[in-house]
Amino acid sequence: MDLKNFKDKLFAAAKAAGLKEYELYCKRASSFDVSIFEAEIDAFKSERTFGVSFRGKVGGKMGYAFSEKIDDAVVAFLIESVKQNASIIEDEEEEFVYSGDASYPEVVCYNPAINDITADTKIEAAMSMERAALAVDKRVENLTYCAVDSTESEVYIANSKGLEVQNIKNRTCAVADAQVEGEDGQVKTAYDGFDGLDFSKFDPVVVGQKAANKALAMLGASPVPSGKYPVVFVPETAGDMLETWIAAFSAEKAQKGFSILAGKIGEKIAADCVTIIDDPLLPGLEATTPFDSEGVAARTKTVVDNGVFMTFLHNTKTARKDGVAPTGNGFKSSLEMPVDIAATNFYVKPGTLSHEALLEKMGNGLVIAGVEGLHSGANETSGDFSLAASGFLVEGGKVVRAVDQITISGNFFAMMKDVVAVGSNLEFKLGDSTNNTAVPSLYVSCLDVAGS
Repeated sequence: MDLKNFKDKLFAAAKAAGLKEYELYCKRASSFDVSIFEAEIDAFKSERTFGVSFRGKVGGKMGYAFSEKIDDAVVAFLIESVKQNASIIEDEEEEFVYSGDASYPEVVCYNPAINDITADTKIEAAMSMERAALAVDKRVENLTYCAVDSTESEVYIANSKGLEVQNIKNRTCAVADAQVEGEDGQVKTAYDGFDGLDFSKFDPVVVGQKAANKALAMLGASPVPSGKYPVVFVPETAGDMLETWIAAFSAEKAQKGFSILAGKIGEKIAADCVTIIDDPLLPGLEATTPFDSEGVAARTKTVVDNGVFMTFLHNTKTARKDGVAPTGNGFKSSLEMPVDIAATNFYVKPGTLSHEALLEKMGNGLVIAGVEGLHSGANETSGDFSLAASGFLVEGGKVVRAVDQITISGNFFAMMKDVVAVGSNLEFKLGDSTNNTAVPSLYVSCLDVAGS
């Protein structure tokens, strides 16, 4: 059945059933993925998915239902499922469907040329990454993961208040994860990758070589004495840290008492050099979108302005409760889930100093190039963390050797107040469809380090 025809039949049935307001959310997706191991195809997958989610208000409660197909029988199923689901909802906060905005931004998130990239081209690209990595040094044992994929998705939303929006996006992605072994038996891994709309900018040889060189640089690592150290976080690690505590910026978390930032709008929560932006309009990124899962028009928000907390991220329900306009951050994590809150392209505004200039400014200290335990050693509510880390010792502004077997500890939000300078090297890589974080190199004045 045609989607628009299905929508008309569903909405007519919903009205006849007495639903006060209702909404159809539809998502179509396709993906191709190939991974290589030792010059052979390790895994090959090509799939297409389709599904619809329907929500409707019954007796003041919003019920949800979903289906992976559309036909006349599904119309009745969705209506009845919404009624049953609404009858067991215990949340006292009333939900509403959004009536839409006067206009929606144009965004760059689709490149038709991606459809012309053949499977053979993607396979050869993955092979090239592996060959390039292995050719760097005899200590490169293998690539534990080496893959190229492409994805395309389309979202359509329509509701009883007249909203009707549609968007299509696609992209390609590649990852090379190299494993190396030193003469002393020490084993290290590191990855590099590509993510974007323009496949012609993907150089598999460069990606493979970078992954290998990153791993090789960590050989010979050893701990440093315990103490307090100035540190510079590399972008990948700084981005992982920000993503871990991104929920603190959710209005829903704040309203439920699970955000350390509750009640702190207008207060200083970071150093003067820290500005955090949520921008769904940046060209070519995975989280770029003209609207959220409720059909609210996307817009750029300065969340932290020179250290001052400016706004939470809102969906329509939290915005109504706080008496503010929704920020366009209401997203569904899957078809069967209700609308939650998520960031889009969430990043720290870059400064003017290169990574190398930050090391010179620091003089003596540590580069933190990787952390482990963000799911177990980080408290998302308080901001406290204790994480296994690795990186490099810096003396006189220069890297002198690799470091591992250390633990860094502190509080993320206190640490953000201790940022001395932000690097210029902002780069979104291997992004997510929501909560796509990016942070340049961060120079932090002092961090507790447990080592030898």
